[in-house]
Amino acid sequence: MLRRACVIAAMLTVATPAHAYEFWFRARTYGQAYQLRDYRLVGPDLFLGRRRVTQMLILRIYDIGDLEATRRLSRLPPGGPRITWQSYLRIDHDFGDFSSGRVLLPGPIRRDALDVIPELGESVAGLDLMYGYLEVSGLANDRLTLQLGRILTEDGWGTSAFDGGATRVDIPGTPVTLTATGGLHVRASSPLGVAAYELDGTSGAGCTEYVEGPTPGTGSWQLIDRQRTITNRKLASDYEYCPQRDVRQPTIGATLAMTRVHGVSAEVGYRRTWSETVGIIGSVDRFDFPDRGLYPNEFGQAPESGVDENRVYARAHVDVQAGPYAVTPFASARYSILHGLFDRGDLGLRMQRGAHAIEPAIEYYFPTFDGDSIFNAFSIEPTTDMRLAYQYAPRTAWQASASAWLRKYQNADELSPYAGGVDARLEHMFGGAWRGRVDALYDDGWGGRRVGGAVEGAWKRSQSLFLRGRFVMLDVKEDETSASALGPRNFVTTSAVTSLTYRIGDQAAIHAIAETDYDATNELQFRMFGVLDLNFSPEP
Repeated sequence: MLRRACVIAAMLTVATPAHAYEFWFRARTYGQAYQLRDYRLVGPDLFLGRRRVTQMLILRIYDIGDLEATRRLSRLPPGGPRITWQSYLRIDHDFGDFSSGRVLLPGPIRRDALDVIPELGESVAGLDLMYGYLEVSGLANDRLTLQLGRILTEDGWGTSAFDGGATRVDIPGTPVTLTATGGLHVRASSPLGVAAYELDGTSGAGCTEYVEGPTPGTGSWQLIDRQRTITNRKLASDYEYCPQRDVRQPTIGATLAMTRVHGVSAEVGYRRTWSETVGIIGSVDRFDFPDRGLYPNEFGQAPESGVDENRVYARAHVDVQAGPYAVTPFASARYSILHGLFDRGDLGLRMQRGAHAIEPAIEYYFPTFDGDSIFNAFSIEPTTDMRLAYQYAPRTAWQASASAWLRKYQNADELSPYAGGVDARLEHMFGGAWRGRVDALYDDGWGGRRVGGAVEGAWKRSQSLFLRGRFVMLDVKEDETSASALGPRNFVTTSAVTSLTYRIGDQAAIHAIAETDYDATNELQFRMFGVLDLNFSPEP
């Protein structure tokens, strides 16, 4: 009887269906220790320490529900629905005295660093979801893909994220793919939000509200205080409160992309983000005169909502083989409908023959900000860059590259509006275990002069131990554009970096980095990094 029970149990065990989904997991733990200097006009400077521990967790799961595996076992044709999950979670903690310290404001007044710089909260005790979404692909004869969750988006110059959904459709009979997205732009105030995704130019502290006067148009902007009438002009009670940052930002976007048709790839896209206008944030009668909202609204002039970004962009590149030459011209541009101007653009050409490649390019940049930002009212300096890069990458021990650039600052009227420079790199492998590298840099013009270089060496001691060292020296001479209270400075800065990688096994490694910097301005500075790197994927 016992034998029969064992046989039945073995048969049930064999008959149990094996889940065919696959997953990949990576964990990195960073430890950092360094100091930041707080300059003082009176008394000695103050050094504040940062002690940060950061944990990053990346998880990818393929074929959830075993849909693809079931089709494969049933010998069905390839294709069909497939469900995938991808996520990137970051946990950050700073237990040093920088985040827990106090900052001196004009007055003089001292405030907690977290009040003055709310973004520090992410590193003090941060739990951030960089991205995390469920994807269903293979629908409609492999022409339709759906995504739902926190999704990354980019326009060629930067990455952002939104909470919502995306649909990607391959248009039948054409080489064109249409993608439509919609949701809420990720902000620091979003659930598991990330401040790095905030649009440029939105203040995080020291925000003001419009306080009405006795007659329309006679009010003034004052620091926010929701508890009482502002009588203490030194500091209001809600210094760290910026209500416009807590408002939801709906966002929509669409792209049309064509990939490698006779060597041509192109994409055109559009994105619009807006937010509601903040109204009354406290009692109507908390001031001497009735409050009509955060912004001036005596005549009903405050709109119900405002546009934060409204952009269209396009980019393209072509791969052409002309005899022994591989030629790739490329171009891209972005137009801000909100500001009524082109704010980014580049045009270039890469030519390669064998191990040699040369790439001339011209780039244009005009800083633009969130539609709510006061920075839009200031004069911004657009720049135009011309660059020429060369790369030598043979299948030998030698590697080399060099580049030259010239930049024009459009609004630099008082000084020469030009700056330019050259840099070069030479690298050599010595017998496979040793590697050496030399870098050189020189630039001059608007902003000052920098000249210097670096030497680097690496030694692969064994399959488990890798050692590296780098020394940098840079001579800096500032001009009249210097922001220093002491005027233009001339100093030499040096930096020495040592690091090692120790591989514990096939799926784990430890990285350690130590850096020492010294110059006459900052004197001696030291920082250390430690990383525990875990990379796990199951055997096939």
